[in-house]
Formats: sequence, C-alpha cells, structure tokens
Amino acid sequence: MSKNVRNFKGYNNKSGSVNNGNKNQGSSNYTRADAEQDVQSQFNKYSGYSENQLIDEFYKEVYKQKQMGNLSPEMLENFYNMMSPNMSPAQKKKMKALIDSIK
Repeated sequence: MSKNVRNFKGYNNKSGSVNNGNKNQGSSNYTRADAEQDVQSQFNKYSGYSENQLIDEFYKEVYKQKQMGNLSPEMLENFYNMMSPNMSPAQKKKMKALIDSIK
C-alpha cells in the first residue's frame, strides 16, 4: 500500500506521526513532512473541484476505505483533528457534519 493521506489508517494523532498503514513499516518511515507533502499534493489535485464534487469524492473514498477495513470512527476524528486547524469555522462545521454522517 502506498503512502497516501487518503488512507486514514496510517494516521496516529497521539504521536503526531503518520505511516502508510502497513504493519511491516515503523512510523519513522513516514514522517509528518511526508504527510504534509501528501496533503499538499491532494490539495493541488482537488483545488479545482466544486464543493459537491469534493463531497462526492469524500464519500467515494470513505466507502473504499471501509470496504478495505481501513476506517473507524476514531480514525475519522483523528483526521478531523489534524485538518481542523487549517479550516474556517464554516469549513469545520461542514467537515464535522460529513464525518458524523458516516460514523
């Protein structure tokens, strides 16, 4: 499995480190800088999308990750906590509602 911020399983909020969810790799292999680079890459990929397109992509990815067993409510909360400092209050409210709708 490749390093991908879209794979929520690799994020560990308590240590501030990210790995790719592969049990054979320690968290030191995938650093916070790697995660930030992946976030920037994803931001660039989706920057031209409308809000509805972004929501559709979010639900598609959630479905995919659930099917793979890579998604739990705790992981979603960790993802929200990681992203929320970079969001406006309105964006936080929308993201929280999206996350609550899929728990």
